[in-house]
Amino acid sequence: MASFLTLERLSKRFGEQRVLEQVSLEVGHGEILVLLGPSGSGKTTLLRLIAGFEEPDEGRLTVDGSDVTALPPNRRNFGMVFQHYALFPHLTVGQNVGFGLGARGVGRREAVPRIAEALALVDLAGFEARRVHQISGGQQQRVALARALAPGPRLLLLDEPLSNLDPALRERTRRQLREALERVSMTALWVTHEQEEAFAVGDRVALLHEGRLAQLGPPEELYLEPRSRFVAGFVGRAGWLAGQLAPGGELLAGDDRFVGHAVRWPAVAAEPLATGDPVDALLRPESLRLVDPDGSADSLAGEVRSRRYAGETTYYEVELAVGARLLVADAHDAARAGQRVAVALRPDGSPPRLFRREEPE
Repeated sequence: MASFLTLERLSKRFGEQRVLEQVSLEVGHGEILVLLGPSGSGKTTLLRLIAGFEEPDEGRLTVDGSDVTALPPNRRNFGMVFQHYALFPHLTVGQNVGFGLGARGVGRREAVPRIAEALALVDLAGFEARRVHQISGGQQQRVALARALAPGPRLLLLDEPLSNLDPALRERTRRQLREALERVSMTALWVTHEQEEAFAVGDRVALLHEGRLAQLGPPEELYLEPRSRFVAGFVGRAGWLAGQLAPGGELLAGDDRFVGHAVRWPAVAAEPLATGDPVDALLRPESLRLVDPDGSADSLAGEVRSRRYAGETTYYEVELAVGARLLVADAHDAARAGQRVAVALRPDGSPPRLFRREEPE
């Protein structure tokens, strides 16, 4: 995919506080890139740098090969969708969508079909005469998107666009927004702190941590191949099991002194490791299964502490005899709370991912 937007070593400080440090990434034509991270990670500041509302202390920003680092926001031709919609309640839906077209030199005759086209893109055709208070929150968010699309921006920026919606409406609206962006092949940057939202809408996800780019890649790569403990813990559900790196790259976990308390599992090292190094193994719930505690050598014995029904699967929290607690995704009737079980790897699951054990300070 050809690069459309390029960020080169962008840094930003406010006084003595470092907010962004040497962030570099590329966004392809028509790609939806999600900026994901916890509060204070720098994602909104990065979006404001791209929009031109803030100036970087270092680095540069190019669009289609042209340096736009010093351009003011009104000369960048970017669209913006805000967290709080910023719709005018005294104007109709059509007037809201057309707001700002006049400032771009678009006359009324040309504006009317543009407004209609933008509303059709977000599945709100014929809503021009409605008042803002007459439509739902999800429809209001799509009106905000239509307003951003009407001028024909070359890049769209969305800042936490779904945070004000309830969960059911949020899921439906994000699907509608994603479909609208795909229909026009719009290049977009979408900011969120919700991992589920990031994975649902992003072609790729840029995970930020303390002002730095922790990892950039497709959702499945961040989930299955995290490059750091932070990424592993922030993305999805994670269980950790202490052990050491065995010969052949396997994980040796547990204690050989007790039957059923030690296993050797195939594993993947997330960083350079040597045989015998103490490690912490990342284990995803769907890579584990519950088995008979008396019938499997390649399992760790334990007891189910709790179970939680989650629709298609049930999550079991298992306290192992070796001291760790793991979350296991299995069938609804696989076990009950208080039952003795053992935990084994699924043959088709992702192998444990090994990180050097962090010694307590």
